[in-house]
Amino acid sequence: MKNSLFILLVFVSSFLTAQNYFFLHGVKISNQDSKAFESKQIEYLSKLAQDEVNAGRMRGWVLLKRVPGIGDASDYKFNYFWVHSFDNIDQMVNRKPFWQNFKAKFGIERKSLGSYKINGSGRYFFKTVTQFQTEDVGKYVILNDGRPKNLNTTIELAKEGGKHFEKNAQKHGMTGWGMATTIAPQDMHNLSNVFFWDIYDSMSGIMKHLAFESVYVELPNELKEKFNDNMPNGFNHRNVCEILAFTNPKD
Repeated sequence: MKNSLFILLVFVSSFLTAQNYFFLHGVKISNQDSKAFESKQIEYLSKLAQDEVNAGRMRGWVLLKRVPGIGDASDYKFNYFWVHSFDNIDQMVNRKPFWQNFKAKFGIERKSLGSYKINGSGRYFFKTVTQFQTEDVGKYVILNDGRPKNLNTTIELAKEGGKHFEKNAQKHGMTGWGMATTIAPQDMHNLSNVFFWDIYDSMSGIMKHLAFESVYVELPNELKEKFNDNMPNGFNHRNVCEILAFTNPKD
């Protein structure tokens, strides 16, 4: 499939050419079940998601896998993420589970393909503020969340910083970037209220970004200082994920 416009996010930030809404659905799948899970998602569920996009009921869909070998796996709640993107909140909350269309589309029951166990699950809802997506295909994405001292300042700085990233993206292998604010959950267990994503065409680009190299060096020092002052503790989480599957834009 060609690269969708997300994110995404959504990533694969494809869906985000205009203000939109998306949610991350994180799940925990055991190593034993990962092959069956990925096969069913890529071969079947991605096609059902594409039907939803083509019907105008969803803007985009992406499947992400947290890259193993970075940190202790037990420190992370989820190792896979679905990203669902929508034009508005009404569309998002009134969505229907498209996996229910499995038999009608493929003529077989889902359970006939084997099963896998979901050991943990959580959904996180966001509103896109700013983003860009190049025409190049992204292979990996960093999912970042945090809580700045001042949310409005972060939005202003993100819009300014995004211009520098977009201008220099191709030189560094960046294929997409964006920033969103948290809709839900909002409670003592989920303190982050901002979400950023950084998409690259290689793991090298991802690692250079995390090392504050890559496009980061293109930012004016004054902008870096303002961002760091407003977010002195950095991000709460920085998940590195591989992009496994995604929908194309609506036909």
